[in-house]
Amino acid sequence: MNLAELHQLGRRLTAAAISAMKDTSDLGPTELLVLECLYTTGPQPVGTIAQRTGFAQSRVSTVVAALHKRGLVELGTDPADRRRTVAKIAEHARTQAREARSRDAEPTLRQLLSALPVAEVDAVTAALKTLNRALSEASPDAASGTEPQSTDHPE
Repeated sequence: MNLAELHQLGRRLTAAAISAMKDTSDLGPTELLVLECLYTTGPQPVGTIAQRTGFAQSRVSTVVAALHKRGLVELGTDPADRRRTVAKIAEHARTQAREARSRDAEPTLRQLLSALPVAEVDAVTAALKTLNRALSEASPDAASGTEPQSTDHPE
């Protein structure tokens, strides 16, 4: 597999996940992933959320503002740097984040790979779980493919 094929694989898996997420919530996939990030890591500045999710900071800012408007995210000032805004998941939004996080991807993968024999689908699913675990244990920058961002500027 070359890097272009790896990139296309990532895009196909992302598209399948987005399609499955759309079926389960009135929130968009980006909104669900931002909520999930806040659910698992706690209050974060927008720049940190962007780095953790892999979305552009401008996109995360827009999503956080929309989630705040809907009452799903609370905003506050970073005690360490009063120029930065910190987003925190609202208590009642934790249920949506927990449900999004607990949704099993296997049915989506099985549908995506329906042309393969069951044993191959099982092997691919197991390999993806192993890959995910390995990347989760890697440094955040290596796992996300993003470069560390400077924190010298206000978020």
